[in-house]
Amino acid sequence: MTIWKREAPAEFNNTVTMKGKVVSNYIRFATGDWNGLSLSTSNDAAVDAGITMDADTVHQAAWDGGDAGAVTLPAARLGTLAVFRFTAQADGAADIVFSCAGEDTFHLQTLNIPTANNADLTLNERTIGNDWTDTVAIGTIVTLLASENTLTISATATNNLTNIGAELGFFCDAAGKWRLSFRGSQLGSGAINATFTGSAA
Repeated sequence: MTIWKREAPAEFNNTVTMKGKVVSNYIRFATGDWNGLSLSTSNDAAVDAGITMDADTVHQAAWDGGDAGAVTLPAARLGTLAVFRFTAQADGAADIVFSCAGEDTFHLQTLNIPTANNADLTLNERTIGNDWTDTVAIGTIVTLLASENTLTISATATNNLTNIGAELGFFCDAAGKWRLSFRGSQLGSGAINATFTGSAA
């Protein structure tokens, strides 16, 4: 039973005690706790042909980067979360393009993506896009502009962050806009992929 619904910002000046679970797509987005989301799986050929992600779903995709892949995001409705997880070693040198639906775009944001020369399949910390620009890189700084509606990532051979287990999270905190998170999985030196770039299609 819903006893309270509010879409405008709420401010609490006193202690709020909650003993039940808090169900929030933002918390999932920030922590990587995907419990409660639906699951969808796609093979390499399906991603090559082009898939459309569902809202509030983890999409496990065995795209290996041998041929170009295409992914369309769900409509960016407030509170929507969509997750893309690489379940194959994506190092075939082709590009995968994530496209917003309709008139949706990304927020203006920067991600300070850590890069390190650790063992293959090492998962890096999750990086979340911020609305301010980092000035000191802890790895590689990636910037998405508010006019951009596509994200292109190359499945660079030998050294990249799209090994098995890498994840992209897309969260809508304003209608028509996506925030991005990325957790890299290392291959080789763990350098960021040669292309990890937003554009306006």
